Amino acid sequence: MALGTAYDGAAATWETGPGAVFRPLARLLVASSPAPLAGRLVLDVGSGTGSVAEAAQAAGARVVATDQSCAMVAVQAARRATLAADVIALPFRDGAFDAALAGFVLNHLAPEPALGEMARVLRPGGLVLASTWAGGAPDPVKSAIDEVLTRWGWVPPGWYREMMAEVLPVSGDAARLASAAERAGLLEVTATARAEDLGVRDPRTVVAYRLAVPQVGPWVATLDVAARVELTRAAVEAVTRLIGAWRPVMVVVSGRVAAQPSRRADRCNAGA
Repeated sequence: MALGTAYDGAAATWETGPGAVFRPLARLLVASSPAPLAGRLVLDVGSGTGSVAEAAQAAGARVVATDQSCAMVAVQAARRATLAADVIALPFRDGAFDAALAGFVLNHLAPEPALGEMARVLRPGGLVLASTWAGGAPDPVKSAIDEVLTRWGWVPPGWYREMMAEVLPVSGDAARLASAAERAGLLEVTATARAEDLGVRDPRTVVAYRLAVPQVGPWVATLDVAARVELTRAAVEAVTRLIGAWRPVMVVVSGRVAAQPSRRADRCNAGA
């Protein structure tokens, strides 16, 4: 299943479910930018319903948002320029943007080609900034909800199992993700894993997020109303004692495209 297809079904409920978690994560990503975004033309790839785009605009950027899911970008089309596009085949000329941002996109596909394509559409010296979920120790809140789901008969879809087995070991490891960025041609690369307080204290909020993500939502939709209510109750009970200390860990990576040689350097080289 293509990622765009997997996310199409989640578009209608994304803002009231996962959006409550991804909006603060988007603000944290933009706040971590090593350079000001104000006045810059920024490409938000894998934009979904636009959390990162919204945060970048709040920071003063001019934003174009793309996502492989037509349904996702349609949600935000009235608020900014949008286009359905694949991150590894962006329909823009070389050097079109000042910066390219990707919030929780690199954990879905091989990071290196995606970072390389983001770099391609940037001007010399342009900035790439991205976030992913960290690997390593399981997230206690998400794990508690997934344990409830498993008891109820949920089986992770094949595309999700493949993503976790093949992509997460790279995208979720700061050192390996930094190496991928360098192989993609980026300079001044930094990558750090950070535990973040999202300000989420209501267990119902994080349960709504988890039950609506595309690896879970289609299965939940097969349940009748009474079963969904009982499943939600069980998941809320499972995380109530955990939510106060919830600090999900994300990896933030940044790097720059090589700058053009100065005119003085060009003259020196020409005269050599």
